[in-house]
Amino acid sequence: MQKAVFIGADPQVAEIVRLGICLRWPDVTPLIATTGTGGLELVKEEKPDLVLLKPDFPDKSLTEVVRELREFSDVPLVVLNHQSNDLEHVTALEAGADEYIQLPCELSELTFKVWSLMRRTGSRKSGKAAEPLTKGELKVDPSTHEVTLGDRKLSLTPAEFQLTYLLVKNSGAVVPRAEIEKELSKAGLAATGSVKQHIMRLRRKFQDDAKYPMWFANVPGVGYRFIGGQASGRGWSNGFAPMNSKRKAA
Repeated sequence: MQKAVFIGADPQVAEIVRLGICLRWPDVTPLIATTGTGGLELVKEEKPDLVLLKPDFPDKSLTEVVRELREFSDVPLVVLNHQSNDLEHVTALEAGADEYIQLPCELSELTFKVWSLMRRTGSRKSGKAAEPLTKGELKVDPSTHEVTLGDRKLSLTPAEFQLTYLLVKNSGAVVPRAEIEKELSKAGLAATGSVKQHIMRLRRKFQDDAKYPMWFANVPGVGYRFIGGQASGRGWSNGFAPMNSKRKAA
């Protein structure tokens, strides 16, 4: 991504967006337009990789700008607004927006949702759909950011989803803590908690045992690995750990 356009008259929101983009993607040039007409012209001229808009411009409605933009571009489009009614959210998405983020929101949430959108819409250019990861009864879908375990949909935070996806993608292999921290940082989620805290919360949601894990195994001093619902120790075929087995919790 090389260019991002923000369309909106609120300088405070524009600065937050600019900051979030520059922190997450330092090589991106943020461009700003304060009117709907000016924003559409800027998108035509610059052909950006991302458009964010806050519908407070005086000359056009939110629906008009989204529909007119979609007549000539399929650029990933995010609407940011202090939602006044439930209908606006639906109207924006029906008109052609890819994502609707309600303000106020944390900067980490903004960058994560934009990052997620770029991953999903990247398939529009490549022609390839994001493939879900399936390990036994576990399914991790990067296109919808949903995780299901059997018939149960798990409610995960953005950081927990990112961590789950990373570990499942590298199933069986140890993912070092430093790499996990790097991936969370790239997604704008470094400030949401430590790796250990995220693992502890994931284990609660997966109903996993830290001492005798079935899903997320701790490799002391190195990192974590996804073990796919199988007991991580030897001689556990009956579901119980050997009496002399001593394992460290996360």
